[in-house]
Amino acid sequence: MANKECNMKHVILISAILMVLSASLVAEDWLTIYNDDLSLVRSRFELELEAGRQSYNYDDITSRIIAPSVIVTSTEPGFTVAEQNYEYDLAGKWQIMAKYLDKEVVLLTKDNSRVRGVLKFFDGTSYGVTENGTGRLIVVSDSETQMVQLAKLPDNFYVKPTLHWGLISPKAGKIPIQLTYMTGGFSWDVTYNSVWDDKALALNSWVTINNTSGKAFEDVTLKLIAGDVNRVYESYDKYSRYEYGMVEDAMAVAEAAPAFEEKAFHDFHMYTLDQKLSFANNQTKQIALYPTQNVKAEGTYEYTTWGDGVSSIIKFKNTEENGIGKPLPKGTIKVYKQDSDGNLEFIGEDSIDHTSRNEEIKIRTGKAFDLVASTLTKDQANLGRDVSERTIQITLRNNSKEKKTIQVIHYMGGNTKLVQKDIEPEIDTNNKATFLVEIEPDAQRIFSFRERTEY
Repeated sequence: MANKECNMKHVILISAILMVLSASLVAEDWLTIYNDDLSLVRSRFELELEAGRQSYNYDDITSRIIAPSVIVTSTEPGFTVAEQNYEYDLAGKWQIMAKYLDKEVVLLTKDNSRVRGVLKFFDGTSYGVTENGTGRLIVVSDSETQMVQLAKLPDNFYVKPTLHWGLISPKAGKIPIQLTYMTGGFSWDVTYNSVWDDKALALNSWVTINNTSGKAFEDVTLKLIAGDVNRVYESYDKYSRYEYGMVEDAMAVAEAAPAFEEKAFHDFHMYTLDQKLSFANNQTKQIALYPTQNVKAEGTYEYTTWGDGVSSIIKFKNTEENGIGKPLPKGTIKVYKQDSDGNLEFIGEDSIDHTSRNEEIKIRTGKAFDLVASTLTKDQANLGRDVSERTIQITLRNNSKEKKTIQVIHYMGGNTKLVQKDIEPEIDTNNKATFLVEIEPDAQRIFSFRERTEY
C-alpha cells in the first residue's frame, strides 16, 4: 500500500514537471505600443529544425515591420542566425508581370481569343506580346483581358511579408526562439468622458487601440507607453531589400474587467493590462484606463489680449487632494452637463498633452456667448533708440443675467514691464500678467495698462 502511494506521488510529481515544461514552451506574444505609430513586438515560439545549416521562411510578422530592428535569440546553445533577409516583394500583377518579361505567356481575351507568345512589356494598361510563329508584336488592352496564363509563379515571390533566415541549429528537433522587432500599424489614444456640475467633474477614461499592422494577435500581454520617445527617421527605397546579421459608463464595468496598472518607467509612464488581450487586424478596441473619479474643479472665463472671444474654461490641478493625482496620457476630454430634464448634454471638448501629477489642466469648452471682449493699442511712443511704450485698452461686456469674473491674460516678453495699470495684475515667472475683472450683469468694464519694452 505504501509503495502504491509512493508511486502515485512520483506520477503526480512527474506530471506536474511535464506540465510546467510544456507550458514554458507555449507560444507567447508581448506588445508594447508607443505614441507616434511605433510599437515593440516580442514573440516566443518553437521552430522544428534539422541539424546544421538551413533556410527558413517565417511570415507570422506584421506588414509594417521595421526591418533593421529585428533581433532573433534562442536559449539553445550553439544556435546561430547566419543570415537574415526581409522579403516584401509581394506577389501582385505588376510584380509578376515584371518578372515575366521575355518569358512565354498566354492571354485569353474577353472574346475568347488566345494570344500566345513572349511578353515584351506591361505598363498597367496593356500587354505587349511577340506572337509565337509570326513574330508580330500584339498589344492587348488589360481591360479586354480576362485571364493571363503563366507557367508558374516566379521564384522569390511571397504572398506575405517574410523573414528569410539562414539558420545553424546544433541539433534536430524543436528549438526555442524569441523574436523582437519594432513595427508601425498600432496606435492608442485616450478619451476622457466627464460630467460637470459647476463644482466637480465626474471623470472616466477609455483607451482606444487601433490595429492596422497586418497581423492579428492572440492572448497578447499589452503595455502602453505614454510620453514622447525620441526617434531617428530615415528614408528607405521601398523596393530595396535589407540584408543584415542577427543583430459607456465606467461604473458599469464588472470587477473582472481588464484594468491597467500604471508605473513610472525611465522618463515615461507605462500602463500594463492585467489580462491577456486579442486583436484582429483592422480592429479598434476600447478598454477602461481608470475608474470614474470625482475631481474638484473650477469654472472660469479667460480672455487673451487680441483674442477672438472669451473662452469658457474648466480647470483643475492634478492632485490627490482634488480627487485624481494620476499621470494622464494625452487625449481628448469630452464634457457633458445635466439639463433640468435629467438628460446629459454635450457642452464641449478639448485636448490635453501628457500631464504629470501636480500640474494644472485647462479644458476649453468653447466661447462664452454672452461675454464680449476686445483689445485696443494706443498712445505708442519711442522713448529712445531702444525703449518704447504703448497703452493697451481692454473692453469687456457682460450681457448675461449673472455677475461674471473674467481673467484677462496678457503675455509679455522678458524685456517688457508694466509702468501703469488700472487693475493690479498677478505676474508669474514667465512674465504672464493676469487681470481679474468682475463685471455686473448687463454692464461694461474698460481698463487700461501701459507697458514699456527695452531692447
